[in-house]
Amino acid sequence: MTGLVALAAVTAGAVIAFGSSPGGADAAATPSATASRTGAGAPSGSASASSPAPSASPMAKKPAGQVAHGTHTGDLRYFLIPPPDGADVYGDPAGSADSAADVAAGSADGSQAARALSTYGFRNAASRTYLTADGGSEVSVELVRFRGPSQAAAYYSSSGYQATTLPLQGSYPARGYDLASGSAESSDTLLAISYQGDVHITISVTGGKAPSRALLQHLLDAQYQRLRTGR
Repeated sequence: MTGLVALAAVTAGAVIAFGSSPGGADAAATPSATASRTGAGAPSGSASASSPAPSASPMAKKPAGQVAHGTHTGDLRYFLIPPPDGADVYGDPAGSADSAADVAAGSADGSQAARALSTYGFRNAASRTYLTADGGSEVSVELVRFRGPSQAAAYYSSSGYQATTLPLQGSYPARGYDLASGSAESSDTLLAISYQGDVHITISVTGGKAPSRALLQHLLDAQYQRLRTGR
């Protein structure tokens, strides 16, 4: 890990590192997914008898996006895999539209993380976190869009966690990590990173002392496919 600045990931409890060489194995950090944030509620108040009746609020527009030759356009939240039936979604059900600062907030050194994102041409990000219907697992999915497919590939190649590696299946680039909490009172986290086109993927599954590897693999497969096809 020569020449790297080690950083403690706040949300995943792992130690991650940033480096300048995209060719180095497990060199730069991929911040863990952040939980969705709720929007501010509208102020309430009673209308006087002479006030006109308020008009009905327009329905929230669903995110829309397109993909062609590995380039994703539109609202990045569109490409987040939908939560399963019965899941308890944190914040906006459509997901959170995140800035570079939001993504970097998952690192102990936000300024260093922000520089890494800038180096690879950060465009925007989206995330969603939910609790599975059985209450057994918390799932976080984060997508980060870069200037182009080559930048996303370089960001992935130079990313890694100082944690036990986890074997993953699939014909696409992906790496997995077992982020053991080291505490009987804390839950362990399984995490996977990958990329498709110009979008980097981070997925984490947290729950108990034995998070589901099968669930992590299923989610990663589904997320990669949605980014590849738009469906």
